[in-house]
Amino acid sequence: MTTASIFSNVPVLFLYVLSAALVIWAVTDVVRRPSSVMPPARKAVWAIGSVVGWLLFGLIGAAVAVVYLVGPRRRLNAARW
Repeated sequence: MTTASIFSNVPVLFLYVLSAALVIWAVTDVVRRPSSVMPPARKAVWAIGSVVGWLLFGLIGAAVAVVYLVGPRRRLNAARW
């Protein structure tokens, strides 16, 4: 294996590590929400959608996580204050 082939995969590796971090952040946030704020069925949809999307399709799960972090999470945090 040459040095060029190792460094050509670094951006892809960085992208997948970043997407995994986003998914972990979103799943942790959605699971920690109380049931009075977010129904358990909706929590399961967001968590499972993010994890399964990331495991099967990679960046699709990260996109689901970003949608949650930008949309419902912001609204829930705004309602809390």
